[in-house]
Amino acid sequence: MVAHRNLLKNDRALSKSLERLASGQKVNRAADDPAALVISEHMRSKINGMEQAIRNNEVAISLVQTAEGSMNEISSLLISIRQRAISAANVGASDNAMTAANQAEIENALSSLDRIVSSTQFGQYKLLDGTNARKTLEDGTSREGLRFHVGPDAGHTASISIRNMTSSQLGRVAEGEMPNASNFMSLADIDVSTEQGSQDALAIIDEAITEVATVRGELGAFQTNTLESNLTSLQIAAENMTSAESTLRDTDMAQELATFTRNQIMSQSATAQLAQANALPQNVLRLLNT
Repeated sequence: MVAHRNLLKNDRALSKSLERLASGQKVNRAADDPAALVISEHMRSKINGMEQAIRNNEVAISLVQTAEGSMNEISSLLISIRQRAISAANVGASDNAMTAANQAEIENALSSLDRIVSSTQFGQYKLLDGTNARKTLEDGTSREGLRFHVGPDAGHTASISIRNMTSSQLGRVAEGEMPNASNFMSLADIDVSTEQGSQDALAIIDEAITEVATVRGELGAFQTNTLESNLTSLQIAAENMTSAESTLRDTDMAQELATFTRNQIMSQSATAQLAQANALPQNVLRLLNT
């Protein structure tokens, strides 16, 4: 009975070693190490949250890069429009045909600008049409148009806005301000067919260039200082948390193989001793038979 009890004990230990080697985990159920299980489960939830937050940051960076790439083309168009306006302002060396050609080129560039705005999207999500502009709520507070969840816990958010980039909104005269002499209210209204119109158009165009550059600068700072730095921090934190969780839950294969070999030897020894113990009564019977 003693030999049988020890054989069962060694078999259980051998079975547990096999389980740990097969699963790769030293904590397969709560009974293996209750404290380690509780701590590691919290760690696992944090790790999974970090991994999803990393993906969220990467998606946010891609979205910002998409918007900024389109605004780079808008800036190029505005610079070209400004060049045409300066050409049209040179009235001493420009005839009506040249002025009309400059105006036609400007109108074509404005159409291209609006087309870029309407077609710039991330999936089905439009970026530059004012959908993501800062909004004023009913309680008087403002809210950014783009909000990203960039951390593993509640409240870990970052936000930024992208103003409306259509030609009717760029260079727009603020409400309550007096328009210029040509009565241009926005970039969409500019007309360089007259000298005064060319001068007033330059002021509107310069304002539009400043507005686009400002938004691009805000997006660049948001990408570099918020998203990319947060991404690096999350990646390092996830690595460290994964290492800590592995220490608690994962099997030390070298140690467990040594334990398995010991348990295997002990089980074989217990089996042999049980066989010897079972043979002892036979010796007594043979003695009685004699």
